[in-house]
Amino acid sequence: MKQASVIFLLLGAMALYLLSPAKASAHPHVFVDCSLTFEFNNSGLSGVRQKWWFDEMFAAMILGDFDTNHDNKLSPDEATAIEQGAFVNLKNFNYFTRILVDGNERKPVEAVQFKPSIEEGTLVYEFFIPLNITDGTKHVVMVAIYDESFYTAVQMDPKNKVLGSDGKFDTGLDLKPVSEMAYFYDQIVPEAAVLTMQPK
Repeated sequence: MKQASVIFLLLGAMALYLLSPAKASAHPHVFVDCSLTFEFNNSGLSGVRQKWWFDEMFAAMILGDFDTNHDNKLSPDEATAIEQGAFVNLKNFNYFTRILVDGNERKPVEAVQFKPSIEEGTLVYEFFIPLNITDGTKHVVMVAIYDESFYTAVQMDPKNKVLGSDGKFDTGLDLKPVSEMAYFYDQIVPEAAVLTMQPK
């Protein structure tokens, strides 16, 4: 009888474990440092350029697979192989990028101009997210980079940049928690780069 009770308790505990949210016990396996550059043209905000620096372990794994001649450089063919084998799939996760324009979410997120490189021995991704905000009015653009699965931890640069706005737009750029982007049952509030833009 005692043995049956123990088995019943173990089965109950296992059921509770399996039914509990998997994210609660997750922890990062990949670490990324990220910087953003908001790029303007004569018409308005063309988009945001992202640059990611990967941790040494993940970089070594990817480069071990794709830097086929092991010269610590990426040829055009190797760069294309990385894009197809280790970047394109991120489209399914909106490239870990969430964008609100005046409180309205931009989806799906598209990425162009992908360029991988090796800097100081680590793997770097650069790519551009088009926004094309050109209506000549004031806007607030919030961009956060995070992985809801917690598999990838992203650290945002506190000094993101604005490029090309001089002369035509007044801009302000802050990094701060944005409650509108809260996730995991609203328990986690990510930091976002918050750009305010207004024609002069």
